Amino acid sequence: MSLGLPGHLVQRTLARAIARAAHWFALTCFSAAILSVSILSLSTPELWITIVVVAAMAAPLILFTRHRRIPLAVAYLLVGTLGVYVFTATVLGVPDVFPASNMFLVALPKMALVMVGGAGSTALAGVLWSTAAFLLAEAAALLAIVGATVPYQPYQPDLFTLSTYLVLVGVMVLAGIDRRASNAAQPAIHRAVQDGANRQLRDALDTRAIALLNDTTVSQLVALSLAEPGALSPGLKASLRDTLTTLHDTNWLADIDARTTTSPQPTVHEQAPTPSPAWRSSAVYTAVERCRDRGLKVEVTGDRDALARLDAGSDRDVGLAVQQCLVNVILHAGIDSAELAIESDRTTISLLITDAGRGFTESESASDRLGLRQSVRRRIEQLGGSVLIWSRPGAGASVRLTVPAETPSIKPKPTLPTHHTPVRPGSLNANPANGNATPAPRNPR
Repeated sequence: MSLGLPGHLVQRTLARAIARAAHWFALTCFSAAILSVSILSLSTPELWITIVVVAAMAAPLILFTRHRRIPLAVAYLLVGTLGVYVFTATVLGVPDVFPASNMFLVALPKMALVMVGGAGSTALAGVLWSTAAFLLAEAAALLAIVGATVPYQPYQPDLFTLSTYLVLVGVMVLAGIDRRASNAAQPAIHRAVQDGANRQLRDALDTRAIALLNDTTVSQLVALSLAEPGALSPGLKASLRDTLTTLHDTNWLADIDARTTTSPQPTVHEQAPTPSPAWRSSAVYTAVERCRDRGLKVEVTGDRDALARLDAGSDRDVGLAVQQCLVNVILHAGIDSAELAIESDRTTISLLITDAGRGFTESESASDRLGLRQSVRRRIEQLGGSVLIWSRPGAGASVRLTVPAETPSIKPKPTLPTHHTPVRPGSLNANPANGNATPAPRNPR
């Protein structure tokens, strides 16, 4: 019943649940007593006093339900004991209506009074409260029967009140036993949750470490092996310095986010038009320029400014994934050119890297394509995105990266002037409804 709840919430949650159920049961007993006596009072007017008594008993119970305080519990016991006495004496005092004291209607106020035990904060306290209420209710009923105007009705303990008392005590005892069992199980549950979180953290750390190792050491070693004999190119030197800076830091996994903004910028290859600030500040731009420094011709098309909708972490990971795809073109495609197309909608950004090189079969080459698995696929999937690969030997390769992005803000359209503007053919469309003119649409270029 309490499995999964933190240890400090088990006792409070169970006590509140039992108290709420007990109070609703008591209010149901009061409602049934008022309804029954109201019907009987049509033929026996002497019973009207019992309606007032039951209402008086319900008042402290409602207060006790809203504010679980010991003084209210004591007040409910005192008012309830007096109410049971008056109710029993009045009902049994009517001749030829109730032949015995153990009838269900007579037991309703006593059953409601026993429910005070459900408000105990612990199982032992609940049992004590319920026992006290049961004894007081039976004592009040006994006194009422002894002083009744019909002396031949003997006192008979009713099974309704006794059953209610035993059920409530049984529930509270079982709750106490379950509470102890759950308290013993809580440390094991917390250890299991912590172990699961630690495993996820280690898995994410391993994935990031493998991807970063492939981005730095493996890529630079391959680049050095493919470089022409002699002096290194300026772009390769800058890339090596960036890698050494990353690996020299003892906290290279934890601090990689902060260093991405201060890493050496690659040489700018685009001359016209001038790159926009949003495109030039993206990690994808940095990745493209680094691969251009290594001799790869990269043609970039599409909505470059959409990359500004990525947060810092997504921008960094997408840039590294694009860089790995372009490095794969340099290493495996046997061609010196590639194309990067950027598309976007309201919720995602897609980047398509295409080359016309050798191509490959992913199922056959996945075992030795560490960069494709770690630096591309797992990196994008951790962002909540997806990777699609189309390739076959001799037909080139296409890799599509899709990642979630922030929804772009919609700028309000400018309001056109309300005065009449002359219409020139081919430039404006007249609106005959209001006499205004709106610009004619142009084909995008």
